[in-house]
Amino acid sequence: MSAPARDWQRYTAPLRRNALGKLAALAVAFVLWLFVNAGKRETEVLQFPIEFRNTPEHSVLVTRERVDTVSVKLNGPGALLASLDGRRAPIIIDLSAIEIGQEMRLKIHDEMIRVPRGVRILDVEPARIPVHLEEIRHVTVPVRLTRTGEPADGYKIDTVRLVPSSVVVTGPASTVEGLQMVETEPLDLNGVTAALQRPVALVRGEHLLSVTPERVLAQIAVEPIRITRELKRVAIDVRNTDHPFQLRPPHVNLTVRGPARGVQSLELGPGSVYVDAAPLGVGEHSVEPAVVLPAGIELVKRDPASVSLEILDKKGGARR
Repeated sequence: MSAPARDWQRYTAPLRRNALGKLAALAVAFVLWLFVNAGKRETEVLQFPIEFRNTPEHSVLVTRERVDTVSVKLNGPGALLASLDGRRAPIIIDLSAIEIGQEMRLKIHDEMIRVPRGVRILDVEPARIPVHLEEIRHVTVPVRLTRTGEPADGYKIDTVRLVPSSVVVTGPASTVEGLQMVETEPLDLNGVTAALQRPVALVRGEHLLSVTPERVLAQIAVEPIRITRELKRVAIDVRNTDHPFQLRPPHVNLTVRGPARGVQSLELGPGSVYVDAAPLGVGEHSVEPAVVLPAGIELVKRDPASVSLEILDKKGGARR
C-alpha cells in the first residue's frame, strides 16, 4: 500500500468507528428538524403560571390585582404545540431589585417564556404583572370570640374569658396597622347548661402571614336566667290552734324571684303560706305570714306585709 493510502486510512479511522451509531444520530436529528420546521404550523394559546422569586428580606408581595397565570399565544408545528404544558414551565419573576413600597408593573419578555426552538411567541396577556412589596410588621391585637347557638331555655351566658386575650399578628404593614382584632372560629354554645372550657382556633385573615398563638382557651360561664313573678291571692293557713279565729285578709300577694324555669312553673300548695298561732293567746294579733318556697327561689315582697289574726275563746266567740 502506498504512503498516501496509509495516511488516508489513518486520518479517516476515527470517523469509521461506530459508524452505525453516528448514522442513526444523524437520522434522528434530521427527523427532528423535519418535525420542527416542515410540519404544519398552528396557533394555540397556553396558560403559563407566574412564580415570584428572591423576595427581599423582611418584605412580602402584596398585589391588589392578583395575577397567577398569563395567556401566551404561540405559533409552531401542531405536534410540537400539542406536546407543550405551560404549567411545567413557570415564568420566573425576580424581585431582588424591587424597592419596598414601590408599585410597579413588570413587563414579561419573550426570553422569560420557555418554549422549544421552532415555536414563536405571538402575544402575552397580560404583558405586565403588577408588583408591590410591603414591609412585614408585627402587631398585638385583642381576640374576640365568635359563637353560634344559644344556651338551653332558661340559661344565659354570664361571662366570656379568652386566654390569652390578645395575640401577635404578622403581615404587610398596610394590613396589620389597621387591624382592630382577630376572631376565633365559631364556638357552638347550643343547649349548654353549665360552664365550659374549650380551645378554639383563630381565623387568620387572607393577607396575614401568621397569628401567634394559633389557638386560645375560651372559658364560658353559664347561669340560669332569673325572673320575677307575682303570685296573687295566695291563701293563708293558720296552724296550731283549736280556737275559732278570724283572719283579715285571708290571703296575700307574693312577689318571688329565681331561675326562670322554677319560677314560671311555681305552684304553691296549701300551707305554703301560714301563720303559727301556737304562741298566741285569745285576742287580736298582727302577724307576718311565713312563706315556704322551693330552694333557689326567694321572696321579694309580701303584700300586705302583715295580717290581723283574731283568736276567739271556745264559748261562742266571746273575747278575752
